[in-house]
Amino acid sequence: MKNRIINIVIFVVAILAVCVAIAFSFFSFDADKKDSYIQVREVNAVTPEMVSDFETATVESLPSVIEKYQKENQTRSENLKSVQMEKDILYTYLQDLKNLDENSFEAYKAGFPERSAALFAKSENKQKYVDGFNGVQTYKDLEKYTEQVNKDYAALKQEYLVERNYIKAANGLVSKADMISTTASANKKAADFEAFQKDLKSFGKSASLQNFFIILTYILGIGALALMVFFLLTNMIANFKTSYKILLGLVLLVVAFFIGYLVGTPTLSPSAIKAGMSGSGYKMVNAAVFTVYVCLFVAIISIIVTLIMNAVKNRN
Repeated sequence: MKNRIINIVIFVVAILAVCVAIAFSFFSFDADKKDSYIQVREVNAVTPEMVSDFETATVESLPSVIEKYQKENQTRSENLKSVQMEKDILYTYLQDLKNLDENSFEAYKAGFPERSAALFAKSENKQKYVDGFNGVQTYKDLEKYTEQVNKDYAALKQEYLVERNYIKAANGLVSKADMISTTASANKKAADFEAFQKDLKSFGKSASLQNFFIILTYILGIGALALMVFFLLTNMIANFKTSYKILLGLVLLVVAFFIGYLVGTPTLSPSAIKAGMSGSGYKMVNAAVFTVYVCLFVAIISIIVTLIMNAVKNRN
């Protein structure tokens, strides 16, 4: 009876998951407009007013809206150059620190006033890093300080990549609107602008549906996991002597996931930035991938060991 209940529960969860997948594919946006959808989503995440202004604009007011966001994007691009300069300066400084050893540390420290004056000449955080390095008294203390500088660089690099990706998406959206605005034919301009606004509204609905299905998928996944753990614990309590191996396997999976999270980088890849992931979320993905690799490796090793043991037994 218990096994029948478990099978029914698993079947229901599987059917719900399939329904979610079918519904999501049915309500999803046109695949040919995927790049435009991602572009609008990135803009909407940072400056939703831009998308709203284009949605509510008219053919007559469109040039002023375009001009407004062209200026705004230009300002952000100028600010991004400052971030890039700071990032490049910090990268060079970090390489200095990583290349030091016990023999070169004292010489670098002695020449640091001149080196820092040249290196941080255009940096907004010059005093922070000068004071930081001056606080490093011995080579043994350098590793901890270098680790902190590396974290600062990773955060700055991520900030730069996210902003660069946004500016690219924002410029792309404004360029599309500008192409429509400069169309010579009044009829074509009106038709293209109407299609442009319909796409913006459609992308907004698609994003809402996507979020809904993602949340629903999480609920189903968590529910399935909770049921699996419940039935597993119930079975283990009833047959503890024969279930310790299962418990050990679960502990090893948790350990593998934890290790994967610790060694995972929070620096987002281009695809992760496009997906709108956070640094912690990206580390979770890294942890999951690491766990899968560990499981695959263990499975392969187990198969090989089993084949060898069976061969030895058959030979004997």
